[in-house]
Amino acid sequence: MSGPAGPPAEASGSARRVLRTGWVVFALLPVAFVGAAILGDWLLSLQGYSSGDEGLPTAVVLRAGLPALLVLLVPSIAGAWCGRRAERLGHPGGRALFIVGAVVAAASVFLNLVQVLTSWVLGL
Repeated sequence: MSGPAGPPAEASGSARRVLRTGWVVFALLPVAFVGAAILGDWLLSLQGYSSGDEGLPTAVVLRAGLPALLVLLVPSIAGAWCGRRAERLGHPGGRALFIVGAVVAAASVFLNLVQVLTSWVLGL
């Protein structure tokens, strides 16, 4: 059995760099949101539809929505990955970035799934 833990070891330079990179990448989330919206509208227009059209076929929505969702998820997933890596390298602040990135990514997927299922069930 080990004794009481001493003060936390100082994080290495690479851990701090990874954590900083993770927060910078995560801060690009608004840019990814705009990019995802533009990409989704562009992919709809390539298929001959407008984003305001009613009764879009599910296949059309999925072909436009999935790539847009992936663009939206990139900063969250990259931030979570960097946070996890920084934590493994010894920086305790990596856990916060991992949790924030994972929660935002999961919320993005959940909200988009709810929107698609609601429109499918209600026929909107």
